Amino acid sequence: MKLSGFRVASAAFLFGVLLLGAMLLALATGRALAQDGGNSSAAKKQAPPAAAQKKAPSAAPNWAAPADAANKPPPAKVAGSFGSWTLLCGKEAKDEKERCSLVMPLIEKETQKLVFRVIVTYGPKGNLVLRVDGPTGVALQRGVEFSPDTKKIYRMPFQTCLPMGCKALLLVPDELKKELSASKQGAITVYALNGKAVQTVTAFSGFGKGMAALDKHQAGQ
Repeated sequence: MKLSGFRVASAAFLFGVLLLGAMLLALATGRALAQDGGNSSAAKKQAPPAAAQKKAPSAAPNWAAPADAANKPPPAKVAGSFGSWTLLCGKEAKDEKERCSLVMPLIEKETQKLVFRVIVTYGPKGNLVLRVDGPTGVALQRGVEFSPDTKKIYRMPFQTCLPMGCKALLLVPDELKKELSASKQGAITVYALNGKAVQTVTAFSGFGKGMAALDKHQAGQ
């Protein structure tokens, strides 16, 4: 009998707990609905700003727009080879005129990695420009030292440095243009962070003929 009474009391107690839980749940639900109703009213009052926000253009779709892919410049084509130099021509995006450059890559024999890239081209204002693309991790304040056979050193300051490398530029004077045409080899020197000079010697053969082809293209012939 005691056991049966214990069961009845336990059932009554459990029913009371469930009833109390249901009341608390109903009360919490009522509060939540009241808050949602208030939030809905506030959202309705703030509808005009939301509508204005929809009118603002989203930048995300432009990332994969087909027009962007169409505007990418086509790969450069080889227009001629002249000793150590290659004449590359191509059109840039939204540029009607084809532009050409004399390019000479310097590749390390052991690792077959590109160390320097020497580029000679005409800028937008018609000036002849020499550009040297080199590695990072060098003393930027020292720039690049470029010297043909005459051993005269032309100092080229770094213009930009990105994770893939640094670029140094120099407006080519007529004197350097003549020296390059007459030179069989030259040297490119950069400085490590510890101040040690790192020099690369390479052949400049074919520059004269390559420059003649570049000038001919620049003149529209």
